[in-house]
Amino acid sequence: MGRQLTIDEELDFLRAAIKIEAPSWKEKEVVALLDTIFEGTPARISIDDVGNFIATSGSGNPIILLSSHMDTIDQPLPFKEDGDWITGRGAVDCRPSLLAMALATRRMITKGHPGTIIFSGIVAEEVSTAGIEHFLNDSLKPSCAIFGEPTALKICIAYKGRAWFEISVLAKPGHVAAAWIHVNGIDVMHELKEKIAYNLAELIKHKKLSPFYTPRAILTTMETDNIPNMLPRKVRADLDIRFPPTIPKETIGSIVEIARKEIEAKHRVRDDTLSIETRTMSLINGVRVSTKSRLCKDLTAAIEKVTKQKSILVKKTGTTFMNHIAEYHDIPIVTFGPGDPALEHGDAERISKSKFLQAVLILENFLENRLRDL
Repeated sequence: MGRQLTIDEELDFLRAAIKIEAPSWKEKEVVALLDTIFEGTPARISIDDVGNFIATSGSGNPIILLSSHMDTIDQPLPFKEDGDWITGRGAVDCRPSLLAMALATRRMITKGHPGTIIFSGIVAEEVSTAGIEHFLNDSLKPSCAIFGEPTALKICIAYKGRAWFEISVLAKPGHVAAAWIHVNGIDVMHELKEKIAYNLAELIKHKKLSPFYTPRAILTTMETDNIPNMLPRKVRADLDIRFPPTIPKETIGSIVEIARKEIEAKHRVRDDTLSIETRTMSLINGVRVSTKSRLCKDLTAAIEKVTKQKSILVKKTGTTFMNHIAEYHDIPIVTFGPGDPALEHGDAERISKSKFLQAVLILENFLENRLRDL
């Protein structure tokens, strides 16, 4: 079954993982590191067509899926170690969660276990859904799943949905000195965004809601012809909408299309060449799972046993793999991992080594109890 790794060896794997620069679609070094973790064990290793790493142990039911992503944002951050803390890109999002799942799986393999554990490291989570969608299309249907993301060792039971639209405004270009006779595509883009935001707000009118239950539309990029004294011929932008599970994704798509038609018709009175095009890049529902599932109860018990503290359930305003598996399988799912989510993608991204080791132990405890109590 292979030998048990020492704590020092497990921490060395964490250090090595954080030192690797692996932005989206460049995860081969992480794949090689994960392969090394499972060396000397009977785990069945495979790399799928898009580069996802998959380690499978055991057979039969239950089938427990542990999954996290291998990539980071494409902004290097120097590795530094100071006492209990390790700083570096991916030190929160998401190498500790990935490594905790891999090492907990290895611990179970070396001890032997009934049932099946599937561990997967997914590519390109930061920029695409291709990795997780390919994996879910090809994988066995699990009995339950835990997805690795920084939750500060809390259990995340809900995420917002996400809509990502690429929007283009095409208009007649003109000199800025004669702006009153032209339509400015930049102004049109902002007006469209504000109209969409207004229509989203109407969905929750007269309701006092927390940030989790409040839909929000944000322009995240904008590009033009880049001529300072000209009104642009084309304006291209990315619009990101986050919305709660109480609003279906079809409603979001409808709101965007209604606003597009209204704003386009308004400005075509002055510029009959003007057009607004929207391209749906991603559209996925929010998700909220039951806290009464055995998965949630068993993970709660494992957290409280290891930390000696009461487990906390949280809802997050982002979007993650939980949203995707909910579209494929009706199974118990949660998100869990070490690290402070407030530090994701920042210049202070760091992980506590002791909290990381607690996460490994929590996942091992969960797996052992769930698989042995059949």
